[in-house]
Amino acid sequence: MEGEQTDYIWGVLDFVPDTDLPDIRIFCAVHSHNGSCMVIPREGDTVRLYVQLSDADVQDAATGRVDKSKFSPERLLDVARRSLSPFTIAAPRGVEWWTLYIIGQRVASKYSVQERVFIAGDACHTHSPKAGQGMNASINDSHDLAWKLTHVIRGWAGLSLLKTYEFERRKYAQDLIAFDKRWSALFSGKPRTDEDADGVTHEEFLEALKTSDQFMSGIGVYYAPSVLTRMTHQASAHGLVIGQRLHPHIFVRAADARPVDIHDMLPADGRFGVAVFAGDADTHLATLAHSLDTLLRRHADQRGGVAAVFNVFTVLARSKDDVNYTDVPELLRPHWSKVLLDDTDMFGRSGGGGYDAYGIDRARGAVVIVRPDGFVGTVAPLEDLSEIDEYFSSFMVETQS
Repeated sequence: MEGEQTDYIWGVLDFVPDTDLPDIRIFCAVHSHNGSCMVIPREGDTVRLYVQLSDADVQDAATGRVDKSKFSPERLLDVARRSLSPFTIAAPRGVEWWTLYIIGQRVASKYSVQERVFIAGDACHTHSPKAGQGMNASINDSHDLAWKLTHVIRGWAGLSLLKTYEFERRKYAQDLIAFDKRWSALFSGKPRTDEDADGVTHEEFLEALKTSDQFMSGIGVYYAPSVLTRMTHQASAHGLVIGQRLHPHIFVRAADARPVDIHDMLPADGRFGVAVFAGDADTHLATLAHSLDTLLRRHADQRGGVAAVFNVFTVLARSKDDVNYTDVPELLRPHWSKVLLDDTDMFGRSGGGGYDAYGIDRARGAVVIVRPDGFVGTVAPLEDLSEIDEYFSSFMVETQS
């Protein structure tokens, strides 16, 4: 592992609090002159507190490791009280669980051996565990590896696809640890005052918290160009970022006018999503369907058919009042639920503005390829679908006719 252990010591408490802190049921960070504290609501009435410690006596002098026998949950709760002052907090039912830890920030030098043996999760990277960063990173490591292994084992892709696992996930871990170093330093610093001009400003702290949210949600993860992230036609959907997760947005389902988040159209089932943003006209749909069908069959006919490899659905830039979804060619609507509209729901409370949010021209349209892990792989303008063929040909094994 490459990296180092920091000097930052933290305690963690799970308990049902008795407190007058109004934000106790909100994920929040408290940055005070008495230390910092993070509040994370849990199931039921339970709350988890991360408490910054400065007492060197919690370390074993011989090993440098935290020695829990030198501390107690009562002392930890007392530190939290000072951090949260003037608000009060107590644990009348006792502490359910507690621990101490020193933040280690390390990343493995390799994630695989000859694309035969792989490591994931904490075996690859260690960093601050706050707010489930380790769990989220581990789940995404595993998902990234799982879908790629599936395609290789099925014979759909060659072993070279597995090289992208380390290429993508190790860079992400390095970015996360670089941020974690800055985040830990900010969290452990004192607020800026007139007497302490070198302290941390509220704006710096808030910006770091927003970045932390992006890492936790996965929206801020970015994969560099590779065979799985082709940037050739990024301009055709300039509101999306190829190599990042597809951003959520509400559309309206044409068949029943119900609002649907586009993420619900993309289950994690190992297939590539083919989101056809067909624009605001219907005269070209038959030609578009024929061209796309020919292209997708080239990569799917020997693998169980288009529906086994690709999850195709259509998003029209039209109103729910003037669309009959059965007029959409079958390839573009393999199921009644597969036609969406960039329109508002019947109450006007959600939906609309999707083409603008994604930066897709309503007249020209585009096809967005979404990888099995939810990241945008490539974008193709409707007038040049060859990009899709080139994308899949770059890593999928050629089938025999």
